[in-house]
Parts: sequence; structure tokens; C-alpha cells
Amino acid sequence: MSHEAFRLTELKKKLPYKIESIATVRNLFFVGTNDGKLIVYEVSLQDHDAQCVYIHSSKHKQPIRMIIPIAEEEILLLVVGDVISVHQLNHMTSAQLDCLPEDRLPELHTVKGTKDVVALHLKRQRGTFYMAVLQRKKITVYAYRQQLKEFVIVNDGLLLPDGAKAVLWVGKNLMIGFRREYVLMQVANGVTDCLYPTGKSGTPLLLSLDPVPEVLVGEETTGVRALHDGSRVPGKNGMPWSSIPTSAAYIHPFLLTIHSGGNCIEVRLPFFTDNVKAADAELWQSISLKCADRISQRPFADFDANLPKETTPPDTLRKDITIVVNSSNTVYLLELVPIREQVLALASVDCVEAGLLLCQLCTNEVDQVTVGSLKTQFALWSFNTKKDFKTAMLRFRDANVDPLLVIYLFPGFLTQRAQAEWQPPQAHTHPLETTELAQHMPNALAAFLDYAVPLRREYATVETEMLAEAIDTAILKAYVILGDEPQLLSFLAEGNACSLAESEVFLAESEQWVALVMLWYSHRQHHKSLALLQALGTTGERISLKSLLSTSSSWVGLSFDAAFSRILQPLLVKALGDSGSMLVAPSEGGKTDFIPQTVMAQLLAEVAVDVEPSQQTYLLRRCVGVVVTILYMRLLSWEERESMALVEQYSPWILANVSPRWSVRMFAGVGLQPKDYAAVLRIIGSDMSDIGATQPYERVVEWLSFIFADTCNVSTDASLHDAYFQSLMQLVLSPSCATAATAEEEQWTATGRQRLEKFLRSSHHIDLTRVQAVLEQPEVRGLMYAERAIIYYRLKRHEEAIRMFLYEAQQLQAAQDYATRVGRDGQDGFQILLHLLLSPGDGCTGPRLSDALTIVNTCDEVNPFTALPMLPADTPLAPIAGFVKRSLRDASARSRNAAIRASVLEARIRQAELKLARERALQVVLDLGSSCVVCGKKLRPDVVFARFPNDVVVHQACMEDEHICPVTYKDFRLGIEPVARGTL
Repeated sequence: MSHEAFRLTELKKKLPYKIESIATVRNLFFVGTNDGKLIVYEVSLQDHDAQCVYIHSSKHKQPIRMIIPIAEEEILLLVVGDVISVHQLNHMTSAQLDCLPEDRLPELHTVKGTKDVVALHLKRQRGTFYMAVLQRKKITVYAYRQQLKEFVIVNDGLLLPDGAKAVLWVGKNLMIGFRREYVLMQVANGVTDCLYPTGKSGTPLLLSLDPVPEVLVGEETTGVRALHDGSRVPGKNGMPWSSIPTSAAYIHPFLLTIHSGGNCIEVRLPFFTDNVKAADAELWQSISLKCADRISQRPFADFDANLPKETTPPDTLRKDITIVVNSSNTVYLLELVPIREQVLALASVDCVEAGLLLCQLCTNEVDQVTVGSLKTQFALWSFNTKKDFKTAMLRFRDANVDPLLVIYLFPGFLTQRAQAEWQPPQAHTHPLETTELAQHMPNALAAFLDYAVPLRREYATVETEMLAEAIDTAILKAYVILGDEPQLLSFLAEGNACSLAESEVFLAESEQWVALVMLWYSHRQHHKSLALLQALGTTGERISLKSLLSTSSSWVGLSFDAAFSRILQPLLVKALGDSGSMLVAPSEGGKTDFIPQTVMAQLLAEVAVDVEPSQQTYLLRRCVGVVVTILYMRLLSWEERESMALVEQYSPWILANVSPRWSVRMFAGVGLQPKDYAAVLRIIGSDMSDIGATQPYERVVEWLSFIFADTCNVSTDASLHDAYFQSLMQLVLSPSCATAATAEEEQWTATGRQRLEKFLRSSHHIDLTRVQAVLEQPEVRGLMYAERAIIYYRLKRHEEAIRMFLYEAQQLQAAQDYATRVGRDGQDGFQILLHLLLSPGDGCTGPRLSDALTIVNTCDEVNPFTALPMLPADTPLAPIAGFVKRSLRDASARSRNAAIRASVLEARIRQAELKLARERALQVVLDLGSSCVVCGKKLRPDVVFARFPNDVVVHQACMEDEHICPVTYKDFRLGIEPVARGTL
């Protein structure tokens, strides 16, 4: 990359000194010589000239190895030989040259304890300056005390092996460079950890990158970024270079290095990790300078400084100048090109990623308009060129880009209304071609949905209606293309602002029928929804929206063929469930739970295993029409007048062709009220034999079984009960039930019988007399013995019921069971049974003495006092001997048990009388001096007191427990608690 980050200007040619060190502060730069002189120059940034303003001669007369100005404390540190001297840093300008000579850098003191100084480094942390002095075999840590204006030792015991060459503060710890490796030392305890090697040359390089909390470590051919804990920065952290730099400086956010034998200054942005295959991918600028020698360093690491923010003053990190000196002692001024100018230059050559990184690192030096424009340009570059769609959407969101521009990137996504009212910015690139974007469409749409779905809530206002419509329509199209139908249905179930005209066309072309119906439902287009579903369910053809409403409802005449019905039956079981509890109902918050079309396709594949693939689409359309119609009808509000007309128009084709087990579920919605039952009953009870095969009574039975459930008496409408009874009778007596051939038909018949018997047994709103008349009709009475018995029982006509079982049904056991049931109600049913067996009456066979004797000998409920007199006088004793013995034995046992109970009751009465006498005999004798043993106060007749069995008398208020004596603590209760108290 070729980019101008710095500009180099010559200040002074060939200074007549042997330079040992240089430093800068504000617009001054210092030159330290080998004979102990310190020359101070003032730089004019307008004239690009430098003028000597002061020359200081050190009294130590040794080379000045390091110069460290600290403007914040107005001091200057000089490392002269092994002496570290502290000087007062006064303000110096060229105007002072006309004044009398004076010492403008007076020496305040020298730092104690310095010997064999190898290197030192300063930091500012929490407002305090700390200095780490690397000596030959140890490190001494100093802290600057403002009150004393001197550095004092805070840690003098950090021992090291010989050979350390560099030291650097990394947070609270120190990083040390040896000849072969870098070491991290914990200042608190002196523990060291080896990190990584220095390289073959053995020259360590340590450079702080603050305000970024990182450090640059030099290896042989690579510069490595590391964190303050010594670990390498994750990801790409290396910068290739030819050799270890001889001099390096960090001017935020750039790294400047000078290498041996080089005639240039290399400029890099260490945080730029663009994966370019060039050899020097991170080399941003090469500043030509023959025999470059050294660059002025920052005086200390400032850990109190953070990365700039928008409100940070622009000059916060730009207060000091930077100078460069070559081997011929020529001094140059190195000026940073304004960051905004660099950003614009990078954007002009499409290096938007690098420009955006500069904006992030120096956000206080670039106006927000430029930042926003660059973010937009970077997002477009990421989308169109790099195909990094996720990053592009994040940048679009970060830059608050107009959502219409983002939607414009997807061909065909922008609504017609938006195209008419909005024009894309001319400065931005055109969207990708459809064929080019199609290769990456899944990733692009997934990133778009992550961007658009959270964004749509911000534009749900009247003022942004056009924008909200464009966003929601684009989201709908994205879900359709991705094939994410569950999310699409969830999106449509919520409130949305999709363009109805464009969305319905798009969904129809994509054959997303369920989603189309849900879209229409949200816009209250019920007529269109039901017409579409009817067309799909009866024809199985792809429907054109233009001809949908213009075509008459001739589809109703198409009945369901046997092959489709065989497939539909198990599919409905899987889709809707085999019981009424599986009915799909509106969810909380107004959402509708339609079954996704993809789910129905999977169920259809499981059911129709022998169907050719070419027929799958045809069958799927028909199944969608049937299933969704059943669910859709349940969502209609019966409070609206339009709903009744829709139900009457679009429900017959389902009622007539689909098994009532599922078709009547259209009328089991949560909004259906009892006042609507009559209208529903009229619809489902209509004759539809011209369009289907199901019978009205089948539909009525199924629907009322859902309505009545386990408690039919919840509904007090007698007409409903009568309709249910009539339909059940028709069902039970229908030819299909009479000639049930398969197990399923037999189960269907048994279920009908069970429902009829349960209803007759529990309904309180049917006319029992009328029901009896119906059941006793000649063509019915021989088939309805159990049902007639239920009615006889409820009418208390037990004799008729038992006569029916004995002489019509010829079921002696059923008559015996009926008599037992009557006996549980306190009546003697066996008396009636024996009477009918022994005196059958006219039209019956003779007396059935043997059956009567069998009942007498086997049934324990027979009363001997009523049974024996009914037996004929000539009945032999032997057949009834067992009955008589058992009766006598039972009578004796009952008498004996009654006597025992009487004796027990008498004993309890005597015990109660004795206890009452003992209680009445108890007395308490009190005299005038009697007092409470707890409080010591006298007992007065008007105060309630208590006496324990051991004659202890206390006030009731002084008694903690009525069972425990407050003196002896004895518990007078019997049971386990007193025993437990004594054990403890």
C-alpha cells in the first residue's frame, strides 16, 4: 500500500555535535551530546525552522544517554553515564535570548540508588509517575512524589540474571528483553515468566502502543503485537520486516521504524490486518531519508489515557513534535498528515477498510459526516466486492444508512412505491447482478434479515409508512427465498406493513399458499383466502390470482375420489391429531398457528409413499386447501355479520367430503358462543349429498360431542340435546354401522353406542318419555336394549326394564345386574325379578322356577322375607336349603354384631359418666394468702387462674403451656411428646 501518512521537512543541517540522544516536548526538541551538553531548539511549525534557545552543560561531564521530559510535572530527566539527574523544566522560547543568561534547566537532585544503569522506562498510572531502572542484575522501581519533587524507591528487590538489555512497563508489570528471550516480571513478587525468543540477532525491541493496551515485541523478521499479560494478540498479530529496527517510535496510530543499512523510514499501521498477499502487506509508507539514524521517542507510557472518543479534543495525542536525525546529524521534522485528509485519500482509492480503521482509532480527528460516508462506502465495498455480507450489514446499521439503499442491493426487493419516491445516491456503486448475487444469496439474505428484522420496529410510524412497507416486504421476500417458512409465518402473524399487492403476487408465484393465506388473514381478506383454499382443495391446480375471484364456485361439484381420501385420512391424523384436544386454536397475542406448508409436505411424503413424485405437488395443494380451511374457519369471529356468510359459502365442500371427525372442527373455535349453536347446527345438518358422501347426522354427532365433551348439561338448550339424540340414533341404526366389516368401522359403531348410552345416562334436558317412545318403536326396540334400560331406570320403571331383559332380550344376567343396580338405590330389585320369573303374566311362558331358585341361591342381595313367600308352596326344601341356611347365618351375624355395638356404646356411656363425676369432684382450696408461684402476686377471686394436677396454682397469664407445670416442668399429657421431653 502506498499512502502518505507523514511529511518530512528538513530543520537543521549537520549539527556540530556528536549526538547521543534526542527528545521532544511540545515544540521543543533536545539534543544530548557525548560531552555532557544538552542543546534545546525551538521549532517553528509555520516556517519549518529550528532555533537554538538554550545550551545546558551537565556538571557530570559524561555522555547524555537519555533525555526524558515530563511536561506534566515540569521536570526533565537526564541519564548521564550512570547518574539520573532531575532538572526543572522551564518554558523556553527564542524571545528569551535577549534576556540575561540564566540557568533554565536547574538540577533539582539526582536519583539515588542508580548504578550500572542499562535502561529505564517511565509510566503514568492513576496520576502517578513510576520509573523502572534496569541495572546489571536487578530492577529498581521509583515513584515520583509531587510534594518532595523527587523519585523515591518503592521496590529495590527485583533481582535478575545478567544480560538484560531492555525494560518496558506493561500495565502493573514489566516486560524485559534479554539477548535470547523476552520475560514478563510481576512487580508485586518478582516472579518471572518466559515468553518468546528474541531472534537470531539477539537484539530485543520493546515498544508500548498506548493508548491501545498492547506492546510491540521485535523478533528477527517480524514485529509481534502482544497484550499486557504477555500473550500474543489473537488472530493476525505479526508484521514482517527485513531486520530488527535500530530505532522505532509509535505515533498513534502509526509505527515508525528505521532498519540497519536502510535509507528510509518505514511507516506501518500495526492494527491493519487486511489479508493482502503482498510481501509488505502492512507497509503503508516508505519515507526516503539517507542514513536515517534515530527517531524521537515518547517520554513515557501513559496508562491513564484511553482511545479517543468523539468528544476528546483533537490535539490530545498531538501535543509533541517528532524529529528524525540521520547519521550526518541533520535534523528533520516529521509531521503527521491530518487524519481526516488521510481518510479521504484512502477512500478515493477504495481503501475503505483502512480508512475506517483510522476513523475508529482517531475518532476525535474526523468529523462524523466523513465517518458516516466512509462507513457506508465500506459497507458497500464489503457487500459488492468482498462478499462479506455480515460485516456489510453491521456497517450499514452502524452508519444509520437509509434502509432503502440496503434493500436496493437486492434486485427485485424494492417496492414499486419506494422506487417511485426514492432514488439511490449517485456516489454509491450499483447493486450486484442477479446471477452474481445468486451464488451467495443464502448468506446475503441471512445477513440482511439480521439487519432488517430488528430495524423494522424503528420505522413503525405513520411518518415512515413508505419505509416500513419497503422493509417488511423485503423481509417477506427474503424469508421466501431462503425457504424459512416457520419464520415467515411467525413474521406474518405479527403486525406488518407489507405491500399487499406485491407480497401476494410474490407468494403466489412461489406457491407459498399457507403464507399467502396468513397474509390475507392479517389484512382481513377472508373471502379471497377461503376462495383460494377451496380452489386448491378441489382442483389441486396452480391458481392464478387474477382469475380467483372471477371464477364461479363450480369447484364445489368436484367430490373427493377414493385415492385422495385414503391419503387425506392419515394426513389429517398427523396434522390435526386424533383427538379433540389437538385442535389448533389462536395463540396468545392474536397470533395464528397455521401448519406450515413444509410440514404438510413432510407428512404427505410419509403417508403417500407409493405416489409418484410428479403427483406430490398436486396432492400437496389439495391437502393445504383442506387443512388450512379447517383451521381458517376457526379463526373467524362470529360477532361479525360477514363471517356467517363466509361460513355458509365455503364450509360445505369440507363438510361434505372430509370425515366429520375433522371437518366439524371448523366450528369448535374459542370465539363460538352458545347463541351461535343453532346457526352452526343448521349448517352442519344440511343435506349435502349432491357434493359429498358424508351424512348430516354424522356431522351433528361429531360436532355436539365436541361441544358437550364430558359435561353435556353445560348447554341447557333442549333442542341441542334432542338433535344430538336423534343424530346418535340415526348413526347407530345406519346401514354402515349395521354392516361394519372392518375393525375401524366396528370401532366407529362402538363409539356411537358409547356416546348414546353416556348421553342418555347424563342429559338433564331431554324428554325421557319421548325418548322412551322412540326406543320402543317396533323397528327399534329389539336393537336398543341397553338404551331402553337406561331410560327405564331414570323413569323408575324397573319392572318394565327387567321384563325386557327376561322375555325380549332373553338375558337373565342383564336382568340380574339391573336388579343389583336398583338395590344400591335402596329398592328391592330382586323382588321384582323373582316376581316376574315366577308370575310372568300373559303372553309369556310359564313360571321359571329353576331360574328363580338359581338367583335365590347365588345372589346375596335377595331378601328372604320377600323371596320365600313368593316361592310356590310345593317347592322342595332341598333346593332352597342353602339359601335358608345362609339367610339364618346372616341374620344371626347381624344380630350378634348389633349386640356387640350396643355393649360397646353402653361401656362408653359409663366411662363418660365416671369421668364427668371425677371432674366435678375436683376442687381448689384458696385462702387469703394464696399467691401465684410464678409472679408471687396474690390470687383474687376475680382473676382467672389455673390448677395443675400436682396442685400448683398460677395466674392464667403466667402459664406458658397449659400442659406443663411451670414449677416442676412436668408434662401431664399422655403420648410420645412427654417421653421425648424426658429423653432430651
